[in-house]
Amino acid sequence: MTAAPAPSTTRLPWWVRGLSALPPAALYAFFAALAWLVRVLLRFRWRTTCENLRAAFPERTAAERHRIAVGNYRHFGQMAAELVAATRMERQQLLARVEIGNLSLAREWLARGRPVLVLASHQSNWDWGMYAMAAALGHPVDVAYKPMKSAGADRVLCAMRRRWGVNLVPAKDLLSDLLQRRREVRAIAMLADQSPRTSEHQRWVGFLGRDTAFYAGPEQMARATRYDAIYVSMRRVRRGHYIAECLPLAEGSESLAPGEFTARYARLVELDVLAAPSEWTWGHKRWKHQRGD
Repeated sequence: MTAAPAPSTTRLPWWVRGLSALPPAALYAFFAALAWLVRVLLRFRWRTTCENLRAAFPERTAAERHRIAVGNYRHFGQMAAELVAATRMERQQLLARVEIGNLSLAREWLARGRPVLVLASHQSNWDWGMYAMAAALGHPVDVAYKPMKSAGADRVLCAMRRRWGVNLVPAKDLLSDLLQRRREVRAIAMLADQSPRTSEHQRWVGFLGRDTAFYAGPEQMARATRYDAIYVSMRRVRRGHYIAECLPLAEGSESLAPGEFTARYARLVELDVLAAPSEWTWGHKRWKHQRGD
């Protein structure tokens, strides 16, 4: 099963094309220095990162949490380097770096002639996982996303993702997209582990030892469409190499109690975070809302 060749990088800004021409070692070094600058000099979200780690891991020493925090910034430096590097990669180069385990599960469920919901988290290099899924699955991959506040940054990220055949659907349009294209056999991917912006559509579950609100949207979609749902777990095995594993989340034929779908998802995300805590988005204000706000 062969994917179409990736389009040219000429649509990307000159600075992305220039950085992508650097040797891998130089590219990693550049973004490692940038990550150090952001952490040490700018202190960008350092306080939020430390507060979140203190609340999630009260049993760990301050030194252990500090190492996770430093590793977290280093992780995002590596991820930034890899996003740029991917603009010059070909399909086989990427698939040599991202091994997808149990992809047969997704293909088996798609073979039933219905879309499949694919949930993942902001863990490890989720963009490479998205690219690899689009490159290897053999079916269209549509990803729900929220446009960034910076229009320029949003255009760059969208161009990077579309290069790999990822179709981006604004989250606010996802429901109408599901209705209009309900007969298309495709994967519909969502990263739903960040804090809901409003209290109208959220589920509260235990997560990392805290009462935590999760988006209810994925559960509502699963209940309304009866689509099968898969969770993609991802972890780094070494710099520039990852393993993504397709895990069953819920079959469309299951009758789940309200909240069970979200609780399953939260538990799988938690297991990934505990396995590699430096690779999650600790700088995000994940617990800014409390139950009853």
